[in-house]
Amino acid sequence: MSPEWSDRPSSSAAGTGGEGEPEKRRAILRAAVEVFAEKGYQGCRIADVAKQAGVAYGLVYHYFRNKEELLESVFDQQWSIFITALRAIGERGGSAPEQLEEICRFAIDVFRNAPAAIRVLLLEVAHTPNTFRAGSTRETFEEAVEIVAGIVRRGKERGEVRVEVDPVVAAASLLGALELNLTGMLMGILGGTSEEEIERVKRGVIDLLFSGMTAR
Repeated sequence: MSPEWSDRPSSSAAGTGGEGEPEKRRAILRAAVEVFAEKGYQGCRIADVAKQAGVAYGLVYHYFRNKEELLESVFDQQWSIFITALRAIGERGGSAPEQLEEICRFAIDVFRNAPAAIRVLLLEVAHTPNTFRAGSTRETFEEAVEIVAGIVRRGKERGEVRVEVDPVVAAASLLGALELNLTGMLMGILGGTSEEEIERVKRGVIDLLFSGMTAR
């Protein structure tokens, strides 16, 4: 996983003027990830983001109406990258177990390379208004579940996954296990600061997943 996870623009990151504007917007989003992760949603100010990005305070409001819209843009940007990665894994060759293992490795490698982005996605979104959490968050989760469930379905058809496995339940279980383990790493419950600890969590998630899913 590239360390530029939080450095890539979302599909909506179009500029409204000169050539420098899209890059300025991206700089603001990169800064927002760092500031939200450090100060939290409630403790973050737009001025903090502007300072981190090295732009004028008013420029942030040129692209984003308020702090909530800025966080939602960060959420959309980061999750669009994750969804794109899931699709790419699902479209590549290989067995279903290999693809599911790659998803687990990818998600935990994101923690290794971009812990601030993971902190914002998993911890700070919970502090936003209910309308935000019930809207784009739900749609994104449903899309992620469907992509993973599709991998499981194809695995069942090829005899790689046990016939009694429910694809949707399996997909939700995999994504839920990843979310809780990443949260545990963020909070220091599972360690996660050293390469050895990261690999231990990765191996544990993969072993648990395949002990109950793959065909024997």
